[in-house]
Amino acid sequence: MALVEISNFPGTPKMRCRVPNGTIFYDWLAANDANFHRDLLIVRNGVKLTDDDELAFELSELDTVQIFDQPKGIVSDILSPIFKVVGTVFSFLAPKPVIANTGGNTVDSPNNSLTGQTNTARVYKAKPDIYGQVRSFPDLIQESLFEYISTGTKDGGKKYVTEWMCIGIGKYDYESVRYSESSLGSMAGAEYQFIQPGEVIPTINEGYSFDDVDGQEVPGANQGDSFPVETATATTVVSGTYSGGQIAMKIVKQAEFDYFMGLVLPHAVTFDINVTYATASGSVTTDATFSGTLVSAVETNDGAVINPVRWYTFTMGDLDGPPDIPANATINTTKFVLNDNEALVVGPFFSPVESTQLWIHTQSSLGPKKQTNWKVVLWKIDDDYNMVPGTQQTLTFQQTTWHKQDSETFYRTDKITPIGGFGKYAINLQRTDNSGDSSILKLEEIHAVNVRSNVVHPTDTLVRVKVRATENALGSRDRKYNALVTRHTISYNLSTQSVDYTLRPSRSFADAVAHTWLIMGEQLVSSIDLYGLYSIAESLPDDRLGYFDYTFDDENDSLGDRVQAICNAASVVAYWDDGVLTFTRDQKVDYPAAVFNRANMKTDEYKLTYEATLPGGYDGVQVSYVHPTTNNKTYINYRVLNGAIVEQEAENPNKLEIVGFRNEYQARERALRETKRLIYSRVKMNAKVFEDGIIQVGSVIQMPDIYDSNQQQGYITGRSGNNFDTSEPITFTGSMYVLVTDSLGNPTLRYPATARSDTKYGFTAAIPSIQLNIWNGDTVQLPSRYLIATVEELDSQLWKVNSIKPNTDNTVSLTVAEYSDAIYQ
Repeated sequence: MALVEISNFPGTPKMRCRVPNGTIFYDWLAANDANFHRDLLIVRNGVKLTDDDELAFELSELDTVQIFDQPKGIVSDILSPIFKVVGTVFSFLAPKPVIANTGGNTVDSPNNSLTGQTNTARVYKAKPDIYGQVRSFPDLIQESLFEYISTGTKDGGKKYVTEWMCIGIGKYDYESVRYSESSLGSMAGAEYQFIQPGEVIPTINEGYSFDDVDGQEVPGANQGDSFPVETATATTVVSGTYSGGQIAMKIVKQAEFDYFMGLVLPHAVTFDINVTYATASGSVTTDATFSGTLVSAVETNDGAVINPVRWYTFTMGDLDGPPDIPANATINTTKFVLNDNEALVVGPFFSPVESTQLWIHTQSSLGPKKQTNWKVVLWKIDDDYNMVPGTQQTLTFQQTTWHKQDSETFYRTDKITPIGGFGKYAINLQRTDNSGDSSILKLEEIHAVNVRSNVVHPTDTLVRVKVRATENALGSRDRKYNALVTRHTISYNLSTQSVDYTLRPSRSFADAVAHTWLIMGEQLVSSIDLYGLYSIAESLPDDRLGYFDYTFDDENDSLGDRVQAICNAASVVAYWDDGVLTFTRDQKVDYPAAVFNRANMKTDEYKLTYEATLPGGYDGVQVSYVHPTTNNKTYINYRVLNGAIVEQEAENPNKLEIVGFRNEYQARERALRETKRLIYSRVKMNAKVFEDGIIQVGSVIQMPDIYDSNQQQGYITGRSGNNFDTSEPITFTGSMYVLVTDSLGNPTLRYPATARSDTKYGFTAAIPSIQLNIWNGDTVQLPSRYLIATVEELDSQLWKVNSIKPNTDNTVSLTVAEYSDAIYQ
């Protein structure tokens, strides 16, 4: 089909239409008349159509028609001169090359780390933003949560660990789910589930482990004598009160009681006091020992500013003492001994977060006919770790064995929903029977658990993995869950020239750019040349040259950095052109995009450099890529040896690490091309030109040596048939060819040129009938130019534009490198 390009006011993107072959152009134009202004400039295959030209021509796939749709007055003022002059009027829209991605990331996802990949919780880091196909080691989004599940009545319980992980932003296909290099499906008791964006997750158990619990052994009641007991004694008591089932003892502050002031309350204690009480035979004074719970420990003073008197007041409840001592007994001020009675209690341990459930994991190692009995005391605490009244509860547990001859370790998880409701809790455990070598109780872990229901992650793909853990592991191991995932992206339809927002799996760099720019970056469609981008992708000789497989993981990577990193994998450069993100590829070109000569060049800044040795001192190229099977870094090496390219490691290679390479074909093509560039692109040039230099980065231009004595260039002063008049005399040596620019500044192909017999100021060439700009000093200020030389000279004057820098004096500084077709063969 024929291509019709419609250009509106500069600074807006071109509209492109594909018109079926055989269509009469005038009929098509008339059918779309409502979309155009009255003043049109139409160029067919580089030839400007005048008012007298016939528009009823038949379009074919070889036709390219440009329509410049401008308000009256703009066409003649701007478009009539050579087209590059638009850069003068709109110099503020000069190209600004996107900053190239260097390939280094400061906040690496495990996907990009090619050694020691593991699943980690990258707290406060960007979510993985994957494009193409990568082996993903997803990020943990919460702590691992385990529980012991019994599968039968005579089962000691198996440990199952659940992991919740984030694959990345967006939707993904997945395959080859593994643990390290092993298929996850081959692991006993393993299962996984991928949750795509927007899917409802019925239940997520969100667990947080108690930091201070780590396999503590719970002593039996028979081990009490082997534990030290903290004791403090006061021989002078300020006051003692026995009321309401509690005893309060007030003493002058003593350092030995500081231990008890720092306890977390309530706390089991015993204490000795001296009491006096009446009996039938008379008054009795005696020492009495009570057991109970220390529920309050308060420090007070007499209020003096200087050297105040300080007191400790201890209040005990849940009293258990001698049965013959009445409640009205008098507490004497001669004795108070306080003992820590929780030597056999493990804890208390404190919740790291507020939760609705507590999961307690224990191990009971039992011999034949043995058992373990224990009680759990828990209470809700406030921000100061004080007990919330009415929330204390005691639960009892027992683990038995049915073995009569064998020993076994029984693992269990007891899930408790506290009566205090949502909050933070303190927990302690105490064994209520004797322990021994054949009866051991251990507290393995406690989790504070919140149960989330009907959870939806609208933008992320998650994966849940549940595996059965090794009972007696010989060492800890990293999490290495991974899967081969492929990102779903939007695309673009070249035929309809519209964005296709249907998400499909894709490895195309063009899809990655479009998705990054439009979806992730939320930019306008009008700000990017999608037609040009996808035209490049479609023109690639092999789809693998356009693959981009990579994970963006650093929120500090700008949108421009990401786009250029994606493009770099396909040897494409992204740059701004009149406010539109535009693209060009490093590839062979059939003819130059622009022609320069002394008429539009300046001598200052001009510099021509030639590398006598290989550029940069390199003798070869090394390109690294990620092997698609092993996920390891792999290298492609080429070396220039005696003027030939051989596949071996160079002594001083130019090492290229290009993000997004995951296939050998792509890496090998790039390595070979860059090696050829060492041989065939040794000359570089700096030049300052007029506004004609507002061209595309990566364009190939024709620019001769400005100091060449045989200057075979100038501008056209007239034409008659195939005879051209020139501003400069021409010296013919051998077979010579000529290029001529048309009224829009576009150069023609090379045509054979011969000398004229009537003048030296001209040549003869069978150039098609193109629109020329002939200088008249009034309506035409910039004439069409010519460049004439031998084939060898013309080839040596081809350059690729590396950078463009507009100057304040309406000139443009260019850096260019030697271009050769041999680089791309």
